[in-house]
Amino acid sequence: MILIADSGSTNTDWVLTKNNKIISTFVTNGFNPYFIQSNDIFNELKQRFPTNIKINEITKIFFYGAGCSTVEMNEIVRLGLRKFFINSNIEINHDLLGAARALFMNDSGIAAILGTGASSCHYDGFKITNGVPSLGYVLGDEGGGDYLGKLFITDYLYERLPEDINQAFFEKYKLTNNQIMHNIYKEPHPNRFLASFCEFISEHSKDLILSDMINKSFTDLFVNQITKYEDYKNCKIRFVGSIAFYFKNQLKEVAKSFNSNIDLIERAPITRLAQYHFN
Repeated sequence: MILIADSGSTNTDWVLTKNNKIISTFVTNGFNPYFIQSNDIFNELKQRFPTNIKINEITKIFFYGAGCSTVEMNEIVRLGLRKFFINSNIEINHDLLGAARALFMNDSGIAAILGTGASSCHYDGFKITNGVPSLGYVLGDEGGGDYLGKLFITDYLYERLPEDINQAFFEKYKLTNNQIMHNIYKEPHPNRFLASFCEFISEHSKDLILSDMINKSFTDLFVNQITKYEDYKNCKIRFVGSIAFYFKNQLKEVAKSFNSNIDLIERAPITRLAQYHFN
């Protein structure tokens, strides 16, 4: 049996396949090595891995993960997986390669991920040929959930939002300003915390200020990422990720303003990624 994983900073989607068929799916926490250690991965798998799956029958694991872009980071993930899957051959790649394979199979174009964070690349149908550096939630992630959440929470704390939005936000989350600051600067995974407000932003996206905020997030994405690729206007542009999926209308409108077209948006790449490996 072959196990395939697509891991972001928040969640990891898993599919177990046998004879080119998906026989099981499940979800664990995200395994971004910039935020977790090998033992965290082992402990999460120990708690969440389905008990009906025989681990010793898994011969191969294809793991695509956010943060898996260097040998050092990949080793953190590999050690955690190896401790749990002791009999499996493990291949680790960046989640961007997984997204590109899922979106384009053996075609070419610009692939982008908009989930908790954001990243993009140019894919030639076989490999990633070019990429714009992903600077993470502090310096970059334009278009990602943590970036949009940061825009929102900054305006909230500076009291720049309409009173009805302020009231609705407090009623939903019951967070004081001090609690917000504590979660951002003292608790683990501040990127997930910031991205968690995107549900609220989506619910109130008709508000003019929030609508402008969404457009700014995607405009910054195009300015700092998409337009950096040569001949981007004539490339196929495709997205995966929850933010791209749930804000797809706004994302497509911003793309049009840059004279480009998005012809495919997938919430999660895992099913298409399995299909890639079947082929």
